[in-house]
Amino acid sequence: MKNLKYNENYSKVTEILLKLGIKPKLVGFDYLRDAVLLFNDNSQYKLKDMYEIIAEKYDTKTYSVEKAIRNAITCAFNIGGLLTVNEFYDSVIYNNSEKYTNFEMVTLICEIINMKNPNQK
Repeated sequence: MKNLKYNENYSKVTEILLKLGIKPKLVGFDYLRDAVLLFNDNSQYKLKDMYEIIAEKYDTKTYSVEKAIRNAITCAFNIGGLLTVNEFYDSVIYNNSEKYTNFEMVTLICEIINMKNPNQK
């Protein structure tokens, strides 16, 4: 996939997604991980551009990528997995009252992986 470097952040993103309750069996898991890695490497990407790059990699449609990521986030939301976000910040910043959008989730995970000393609970 063009513009996607599998660097040390690959395993960090995978670990964060698992902690957030996003199941690896979901197609959106891989798409979301790739979106985070793309955005972290170049925050000038628009979400639509990331969907196109990911769709090209997996030989699918952009709307399928968007929908699969949204489904992964919804599944994590439904089981309360997104509450794990609070552990990374050592305070309550999320109370599971609203589901994150795809873009909010991508930017949040980028922020977490770029923290100097993220809480490793």
